[in-house]
Amino acid sequence: MKKLTQYRLFAGFMAASLLLTGCGGGSDPGSEAEVETSDGLVIEGETLADAELFEAAKDEGSVIFYTGGSEQSEAQVTEAFTADTGISVETIRLAPNRLSERILSEQGAGKLGADVIRISGEDLTLAVAESGAFSPFEVPSEYQLTDDATYEDGLYYRSFDRVYSFAYNNQLVSPEDAPENWSDLLDPKWKGKLGIVQVGAGGSTSALTRFQLDTLGEEYLEGYAAQEPRIFDSVAAQTDALARGEISIATVPIATGYSSQEAGAPITLATPEEGMAGYAFYVGRTTSAPHPAAAEVFAKWLLSKRALAVSAAQGDYPARTDLESPTAGDLELPEADAIYRSTMEESIQNLEPDAEIWKTVFGYTG
Repeated sequence: MKKLTQYRLFAGFMAASLLLTGCGGGSDPGSEAEVETSDGLVIEGETLADAELFEAAKDEGSVIFYTGGSEQSEAQVTEAFTADTGISVETIRLAPNRLSERILSEQGAGKLGADVIRISGEDLTLAVAESGAFSPFEVPSEYQLTDDATYEDGLYYRSFDRVYSFAYNNQLVSPEDAPENWSDLLDPKWKGKLGIVQVGAGGSTSALTRFQLDTLGEEYLEGYAAQEPRIFDSVAAQTDALARGEISIATVPIATGYSSQEAGAPITLATPEEGMAGYAFYVGRTTSAPHPAAAEVFAKWLLSKRALAVSAAQGDYPARTDLESPTAGDLELPEADAIYRSTMEESIQNLEPDAEIWKTVFGYTG
């Protein structure tokens, strides 16, 4: 009964924390940025917009953002943008596979409501691009993007790599029992206490599966499946279940787990010696943007040093050469070259075969 009461109290705390986040509570994320608006928009020495474009963006006053990123991490990003520019952001967040379905449906009907899209999953991103939803844009000349950040002459860009690890509920798992490596999750004591997200949820789960098959081997997946984990449809649902104590351990992206920690969740993240899977999030401005000027400013801002420093502080690896390795509170994260990451071509090539293996191993038919 005591534990049940604790979980109910925690659920209430989480709800209150998210409400405050949605209402703009907490510290001002724009307080540390160097912003100059006397002649356009210059942030941290990078010119994002000339005076005409910035005035038009301010007149529009808002931007609509479709994203497959986590609710908490994107809230930090959009609050920083509003603090820097005074332009509000309406965020529509869905799991990447669901987000892609919505984008393609709206685009097909000629009613795409997004100004800017951020999505993971190479297959999903390519489908959105091929639908004609993206409109190319040029980033400022000062930007020091990585060589592999620009796609199809600026039709869309890789903004950062998020990394997939695992986490445990520290109210249920004692320090002496805490798993440190992927192999530790196969200990029989965790049978029926694990979680995992189904392989078709988006780029994150595809990347995790590729890493596990290539680095740990198919026998690892078979061992994990033998632990009878609870299978979730989205990372958000799994992370909530972990925080509530419905499962003890779960595969979780670092940024998502860290955001939950910041909201008060009893979650501890691991950085296993066997490595972690990286997966890209791509950004594009839409052809039918309801707020075209604000869309251009926001899309450029999402790739700026300022914006990607906000993401790096949440554990994401920016697609820039002028930012240090990310941090996530006190968690030590490895250098970028230590992260397992497939190219777009490799991801597409392995997508269907990996998914078939995963579904067979886990007996998943959903």
